[in-house]
Amino acid sequence: MITPTAPQDGEHRTHFADGSLSAVEHYENGVKSGACEYWYRNGRRKGVGQFADGLFTGEWTWWRENGELLQQGPFVEGVQHGFWRRFHDNGALMDEGEWVHGKRSGEWRHYDRDGKLRKTDQHPTRIGT
Repeated sequence: MITPTAPQDGEHRTHFADGSLSAVEHYENGVKSGACEYWYRNGRRKGVGQFADGLFTGEWTWWRENGELLQQGPFVEGVQHGFWRRFHDNGALMDEGEWVHGKRSGEWRHYDRDGKLRKTDQHPTRIGT
C-alpha cells in the first residue's frame, strides 16, 4: 500500500499501489471521525463502520476476501461492547454473545460449520451501559 500523506480534515482516500481503492476515511482535527470503509485488493469490501476521536464506535461489519461475512458488532470508545456475531468461512454462524467494555459477558454460544450448537460457555456477567 502507498504510504498516505498526513490526513487532512474531511474525506481521505487511500489506494493500493495498483491504484485501486483501499480505504475511505473521514477526519476531524486530524483524527479519524465519522464513517470509514475499507476494501481488499480484489475490490470487495473488507470493513465498514464509524470512528469517534480516533476510536472505533458504533456498529462495525467485516467481510472475508471472498465476500463472506466475517463478524459484526458494536464498539463503545474503542472497545467491543454489545452483541457480537462471528461467522465460519462457509457463512454459518460461528459464535455469538455479549461484550461489556471489552470483556465477554454471560452466555456465549459456539456453533459448528453446519450451524449446529456445539457448546455454550458461561462468562462472568458484567454490568455496563
